[in-house]
Amino acid sequence: MITFQCSRCSKKYRISDEYAGKRVKCSCGTVNTVSPVTKEKSSGDTAYAYNKLLRELLKDAQQAPAIEAE
Repeated sequence: MITFQCSRCSKKYRISDEYAGKRVKCSCGTVNTVSPVTKEKSSGDTAYAYNKLLRELLKDAQQAPAIEAE
């Protein structure tokens, strides 16, 4: 889901990801362009939390020094 706010009346919307980069019309009549940068990142979302943890683990694994075999 993407969240965005109308540039004129400040009404908040939650819409499908398929609208990223597209123009949408607010109930006040203002046409807004939905930015893909405004994607929701809720820390309460299980999938988001899992992916964040996985990225941190992979980052740490990539920075670990190599161990030479004896």
